Amino acid sequence: MPALRFTFVPAARGVSALTGPLGRVLYVWTALWGMVAAWGGGYSWHYFAQGADLLSDPGRQGGGLHVYAAHPDLQIGPLALLVAMPFQALGPQWGRLSVEVVLTLLGPVLLAVLAVARQALTGRRPTPALLICTGLLTLPIWCEVATHFAHLDDALAIAFTCVAALAVTVRRPWLAALTVGAAIDSKPWTLGFAVMLLALPSRQRGRSLAIVAACVGIGWAPFVIADPLTLAVGRFSIPNVADSALRALGVNAASTPAWDRPAQLALGVVVALVCVNAGRWAAVPLAVVAARLLLDPETYPYYSSGLLMCAAILDLLSPGRRMPVWTAAAAAWFLADRAGAAFLQPHQLGVLRALFCGAVLMTLSVQGYRARRTVPSRTIEDHTTIRAHARDLQAASAASGAVRHDGLRPSTPAAGRGGIRP
Repeated sequence: MPALRFTFVPAARGVSALTGPLGRVLYVWTALWGMVAAWGGGYSWHYFAQGADLLSDPGRQGGGLHVYAAHPDLQIGPLALLVAMPFQALGPQWGRLSVEVVLTLLGPVLLAVLAVARQALTGRRPTPALLICTGLLTLPIWCEVATHFAHLDDALAIAFTCVAALAVTVRRPWLAALTVGAAIDSKPWTLGFAVMLLALPSRQRGRSLAIVAACVGIGWAPFVIADPLTLAVGRFSIPNVADSALRALGVNAASTPAWDRPAQLALGVVVALVCVNAGRWAAVPLAVVAARLLLDPETYPYYSSGLLMCAAILDLLSPGRRMPVWTAAAAAWFLADRAGAAFLQPHQLGVLRALFCGAVLMTLSVQGYRARRTVPSRTIEDHTTIRAHARDLQAASAASGAVRHDGLRPSTPAAGRGGIRP
């Protein structure tokens, strides 16, 4: 029963953020920006509609399990195509509108999931100021991926990552591994997010990583077995645009270099490992996304939606954080990039992107190094043990009696309104 209470009591309190006045504010804010982003909305939905139609029609040329071999331009994970199928069954127009509405309203739900995770990690709800500021900064840019582009795979990948962060926090290794695997099966660039699982207690890490590998294998093996040319999907290249950070770094290839995707993954994983080693596992998604933006040949605006939500993960799961510093920094860069397009040259925009992403990766690395030198890294098990011990002390103090034999109340150290800090 204590384990069940530890999981569901914070969840019930965290979900209340969706139903109270704060939740209504965030939903109204999201709806307003969703209506703005709906102008020309569903811009990329035709890729998902095409993929869903092909996957559901094995008799069609290039259909069924041959979809990736025949259409390597569909850079969409198999799970995202499966999720797209029921939307596409509603028809081209209603399917597109439905996915826009669902993904748009998913934004506040993900913030509620992160609020639950913070409640479980610290024993306290996030302050209204932290939650509202995070939502005001994150949700307008979330509407880029959800409403304007309707990029189902990226939205699913970030959603599964938020649930994985909650699962890691409450020490549910199976759920954490399954959701990380689902994120990878939705969008393969999220492979580096698996580093989060190293924050679990040591006896659970190997099993969790094996579950992730099994999820990825189950997702892709049928396509590879049916048509080995499916493997070519990983070599598909896109143009190296003039305002990319890749060009600012001196890579002037016309399209994606062969080494680029492995380098994105390697850089993100290295910084993520530094963060986990210092006990800052919530920084893993931000490190992986920043590495992607730094070395990606494209600069689609919906990339920034993932950056903002991953910054929100770090802000909301940093116990001492009062304001969303990382989220604000990411939003400031997004606005500077948008505004700069009116008067900066493409190469200058690329330099701005490279400086920001490089600064994020450098800052995470330096903070991780300093934290590792000053404080031994703690896993989720350590934080839970500390909090459980604090609760036991409080319970023992209460059980010892509220009044002494001389009729006076026992003196206790002031713990503040939030109680003992973890």
